[in-house]
Amino acid sequence: MEYGKLVGDSFGYAKEGLFGHWVKWILLIVLSFLPAIPIMAGVILGIMTPTGSLGTLAAVLIVAIIIAIILAFPLLGYLVLIYRGEKPAPEVANWGALFSNGLKLFIVHLIYAIPVLIIAAVVLGSTVLTVILAASQSVTNPESMMGLIGALIFGLIILLIVAFIIWIIEAAAVVRFARTNSIGEAFNFGEIFARISKIGVGSYILALIIMAIIIGIIVVILEIIPFIGPIILIIVSPILALFEARFLCLLYDSVAEEAKPQA
Repeated sequence: MEYGKLVGDSFGYAKEGLFGHWVKWILLIVLSFLPAIPIMAGVILGIMTPTGSLGTLAAVLIVAIIIAIILAFPLLGYLVLIYRGEKPAPEVANWGALFSNGLKLFIVHLIYAIPVLIIAAVVLGSTVLTVILAASQSVTNPESMMGLIGALIFGLIILLIVAFIIWIIEAAAVVRFARTNSIGEAFNFGEIFARISKIGVGSYILALIIMAIIIGIIVVILEIIPFIGPIILIIVSPILALFEARFLCLLYDSVAEEAKPQA
């Protein structure tokens, strides 16, 4: 697999789709930033809420998260168009379809996230229990405390492994969903594993790692720039989104579809 070509073509797609198309770029910046608005508002309201009103605070944060998720649908729907292979990058239009496709893609992401969320809840619960026991000194035997800490570390390792495996599968699943417009096909593991196998498991995983490293390096570099770094990150976020979506599309298409027999 030509990883350099894969990276170059993906960045080229983002450049061609955004540079000179400023209205599209601005719209995508707005769509990228929209989900953060209710979260920030919820945090501000949470800070202003009296400490005794924990129920009110929880309700505010839940509502903020729900609104943020809904506001993310149009951007997710736009990514679906890229997964389908549209070239050049499509215009930000047909908002009903963007919202509908975004909702479906969110459902796919949510279902894939369930195992990670369950394990994360268990690990979080174990962490809280360990802290409470350590603070209250309910565990007088150091070996017992070490056992709790060891179990916590083991849980974190399991969480990372499961998250990594799901990420690998989901990278192909979202493209399959976009191509078939079927949520069920995002969980057709037979076809998904067959596609990954044709690409080559090692090549496929390495490509995903390269993509993640590139995005991670760019994000970290921009975040550590004082004052203007986060602003620049918001501005370039559409480039990163288009790069990632196109990368997954090209990776999925790096092997040809098998010809289907004629009826």
